[in-house]
Amino acid sequence: MTSMNWPALIGFKLSWFALVLFQNLLIIPVLLFVLWSLWRCSQAERVAWLGLAAVGIMLDSVLQYSGVLSFSASVWLPMWMLTLWLVFSLVVVQVFSVYLQNYWLAALIAAVSGPMAYLGGAALSGQMLVSGTIEAYLALALCWGCYGVLSGWSRKFYA
Repeated sequence: MTSMNWPALIGFKLSWFALVLFQNLLIIPVLLFVLWSLWRCSQAERVAWLGLAAVGIMLDSVLQYSGVLSFSASVWLPMWMLTLWLVFSLVVVQVFSVYLQNYWLAALIAAVSGPMAYLGGAALSGQMLVSGTIEAYLALALCWGCYGVLSGWSRKFYA
């Protein structure tokens, strides 16, 4: 196991709070962080990052279309959420995927932590709502469990 990539992890945490709390106001600094991080990545890591970001954006689009998620200021995913997927997928490649090699554990960790991140983001942002139904929580857990497995599996292509 490699050492922790602290700049990526700290940058992600700062970016998450910046985007959730201030939405579009802090997109530029977060995108600069993403570009700086991508500049330091290998080509294979960039491909994995782009694939994971695209899957995450598609997942959130489906969740929004189905009513699991909604955004008060937008019919589509807002720019800050798209940017959040870019920075999250980057930290998955650079930090989290190494811990997601056991697919059952990856599914469990993601199925719990993903929905918790949405609930925390919804509480802080004032822009995002998560449906309070059991079906919505099950959909979030299922989507995130699959995303966790995909994140761990993707490591085969760049590690």
